[in-house]
Order: sequence, then structure tokens, then C-alpha cells
Amino acid sequence: LHQEPLTSQEISAAQKAALPLWIFSMIWSACATVTGPGRPRLETFMRQKAKECDFVKHMPPSDKGSTSMYEYCFDQDELKWVEWMRTIPEYVPNPDAPFSQVIVPTADTVRYAYVIDKLLLSDKHVLCVGDTGTGKTLNVMDKLSNHMPETYVPVFMTFSARTSANQTQDFLDSKMDKRRKGVFGPPSGRKYAVLIDDLNMPLREKYFAQPPIELLRQWMDHDGWYERKPPCAFRTIQDMIIVGCMGPPGGGRNPVSNRMLRHFNFLSFSDMSDESCVRIFDTILGATLGKSFAPEIAELSSAVTAATISIYNTVRADLLPTPAKSHYT
Repeated sequence: LHQEPLTSQEISAAQKAALPLWIFSMIWSACATVTGPGRPRLETFMRQKAKECDFVKHMPPSDKGSTSMYEYCFDQDELKWVEWMRTIPEYVPNPDAPFSQVIVPTADTVRYAYVIDKLLLSDKHVLCVGDTGTGKTLNVMDKLSNHMPETYVPVFMTFSARTSANQTQDFLDSKMDKRRKGVFGPPSGRKYAVLIDDLNMPLREKYFAQPPIELLRQWMDHDGWYERKPPCAFRTIQDMIIVGCMGPPGGGRNPVSNRMLRHFNFLSFSDMSDESCVRIFDTILGATLGKSFAPEIAELSSAVTAATISIYNTVRADLLPTPAKSHYT
């Protein structure tokens, strides 16, 4: 009510940023739900519409291949599109850190972390969907554990085929403090960010319901659930937000009810690009060789990494596994 009016410079900057920010929002809402093969087609469609509607000059640059619009972030200070890797400080690897704890930032991890951060800070539930090995769980765990405000307390759960609604309710109830009669939540001033890995793993019942998911849906629809002990009072649950990770249905994973999915903002994790693979393994290998070997040996890390990934891609394309020879997974 008592804010200072915008200056003419701020009004001009807001007008310049409005359309690019709308495009950025479109890319990371509707366009972020498609799988890897669909992204080039959606890029072509978006750029065609930009020409027809005369906003080409506000689109991200197209110099990064068939999915260029996913490779840029709009900088509101500089009022221009910048590559994702320019939005973070230069990464310096620790050669003494255990391999399992090394997280090398790539364009993929930076952009997913950015979008997840903005959604969670806006109290929006997030559902990360992608095949095994795309980094869903690792990226979300790192984000919730190390890069969120102190008011957000991470809680980690993993669903399996045997997970029941009672187990889910008991686990979450054990984390809650009583605030007043019938109202529960995290400690005062905090908010739970609940990561549920393998969200679609619970078995379906005769009529296709998945009890743990139906319990969570009841909370999303009605802000709570009922106690199981008489008189079965309703427990209102406050200050909790859910981040789900799951793979596509199949191989033990089940389709999830649309009544549950409607509460989430979808984020599709596509297969990691060769560029990201090279950056990750070259960074780790280069740091290790640089610590233990002469410089002329350490300089070979890029060539070794590129050759290894080339061999892997060839094997994955040409030496397909069979039931008799499942030589890799």
C-alpha cells in the first residue's frame, strides 16, 4: 500500500521484459512436459508461431541445435537471453571427495534446479518424470538438502510395491507437531518439502486405486486426513509441499490417477545430452588425473572422456541386449 511508484526506467525495463518472460514461462510450463523426442518438434512449432505472430526477436537464440529454446534463461537484469551455465559460479571439483557425492553442474541440472526452486517457493507441487538415469532423484535431493531457504525442511520417502496407506500416514504423522486442536504441521516457522521417490510404484487395487497415493490426494483436496483410531477425528495438515519423482508406467510402475496428477506441475527429465556427459566425466577425471599424474597425462582427460562416451553410444545403438544376452542395462 505504501510502495514507491515505479520510475520511468523501471517501467521501461518491465515493458522490455514482459514478452520474453512470457515466452520463458511457456517454455518451462507447457513445453517442459514433453519427452526428449518431442522437444525438437515443439521448438519448430514455437518458432513458426513466433514468425506468424511477429515476436521472433523476443525468442531465445537458435544457435544451440534443435532444442535451443531450452538452453537459455532470460536475465531480468541484463534484459537478454543467457546460457544456463552463465547463471551459476564456475564449478571447481574437489578431487578428494567420494565419487558418489560429486555433483557436477550441467545445463540440464541448472535449469531443472532453477524451475523447481521457483515452483517450490511459489507453493506449487512438482512432479519430475523421466527414465532411469536422468538424474531426477539426485537433483531434487541436492536441491532440497543444500539449496533451499532454511525455512524449508526436507523429508525423504521412497514408495515401493508394498507401501501401504497406513505406513505413509504413520510416517508423515510422526513428523508433525500439534499446533492447535485438530491442526498439525512442521515446527513453527518451517515448511516440509516432502520428496517421494518412485511415486507410482504402489500396487493398484481391484478398482485401480493406489492407497498411498489416494491418501496424499485426500490431503491435497481437503487439507488433511482422518485418524484411524476412534473417534476418527479429522487432522488438518498445514505447511507441506510435495515433490514427486517417477518413471513412465511399465516395469513395475503403474499409471497414476489423473485426480492426483492434476495437483502437480510436471517437469520432464529427458535423457542426458552427450555434452552434459562429457562435462561431468571430464570434470571428475581431469581433477583426479591432475592431482595424481603429470600435466601431460592430465591433458588426456578430454580425449579419454570423448572416446569412452562414443564407444558407449555405439554399444547402446548397435549391440542391443537380448533375453539370452542381457549384457547391459
